[in-house]
Amino acid sequence: MVKSIPEYVLMLVIFQLIAMASVPVSTLLILENSEKSLWSKIMARFNSYSAVGTVIGLGIGVFVLFYDTGFGTSIIKYLYVIAAFAYLISGIVSLFFLKEGKTNLKRERLWYLYTVRVIERIRYFPTHILHIPERSAGYKVPRFLKNYLITALIFMIGFQMFFIPYPVFMIREFNATNADVYIMYLLNSLMSASTYIPASRYINYVGSNKMLSYSVLIRIFIFILMGIVSFFVINSILYLALFILVYGIMGGIWSFIGLSEVTSISNMSDPVIRGRVIGLYNSFNGIGQIIGSGISGFIAFDIGYPADFFIAAIIVTSGLLIIKKTKPPDTEIISRKKTLQV
Repeated sequence: MVKSIPEYVLMLVIFQLIAMASVPVSTLLILENSEKSLWSKIMARFNSYSAVGTVIGLGIGVFVLFYDTGFGTSIIKYLYVIAAFAYLISGIVSLFFLKEGKTNLKRERLWYLYTVRVIERIRYFPTHILHIPERSAGYKVPRFLKNYLITALIFMIGFQMFFIPYPVFMIREFNATNADVYIMYLLNSLMSASTYIPASRYINYVGSNKMLSYSVLIRIFIFILMGIVSFFVINSILYLALFILVYGIMGGIWSFIGLSEVTSISNMSDPVIRGRVIGLYNSFNGIGQIIGSGISGFIAFDIGYPADFFIAAIIVTSGLLIIKKTKPPDTEIISRKKTLQV
């Protein structure tokens, strides 16, 4: 049905709205149906499976690009129809296999509830109402958690400033083809799929915030390095292969960053507000994607791609400094405190 670029962009916006709404739901289903000590491991497995699905989808895309027979028009757009049926099947399957989280309500946890008596009540109207929490009843997001969400926003702005113009830079400077870009995304997803499970093990061993700092430092170094390399562009197959390889390595690093952030936020959040905080986290990531994408376009076009890569490194560094200054509770510290309380 789409006949123009504005219509296509509008459809992508609508799709992204729906996709972002589903992210916190899947995360909460995993957290509510598993033990807290297993969260990082199960989230790693979930993200690994998702990444494998992405690899398969991108592989199909590469195959179609190489063997597009046409049928009067390009078959590429019909991939959306195939993808739609895949979503439909997964949605139907989820209705039968996914289960809601089980929450046991204990008496000692009822302190935050209050009742509203109804005088001269209407027939069949309740005598009192439960589960109406006040904002002042202990549900506020802690300051260190707010700072962590802001840091995630800053990280995403910097990341998008690097990744959004990256394929365009390759097309302009190296004459990269559509197949080259597909392979680049395929390698990125493949690296993510292969590193999510190892990431969960290292996070449990090192701590989520420490692992986040280490991973972000590696990305900052790569941003700066690619900014320097982009000053000396040589239109050769070796340079093209180098930039494709770097993009793939970034996918492996993201598995450590994304899993560290979700693990930290889940551990730092009170169970009552965990859903809200995870939703805020995904919203902040979405806002960061919008801001980073918009800024990168102006910088890359008006100043240049090297400047865009350097500024992305500066923004990400500022987020890392906030983490170092605020020192949010780490997974190891949280577990140690609970052990002492017991």
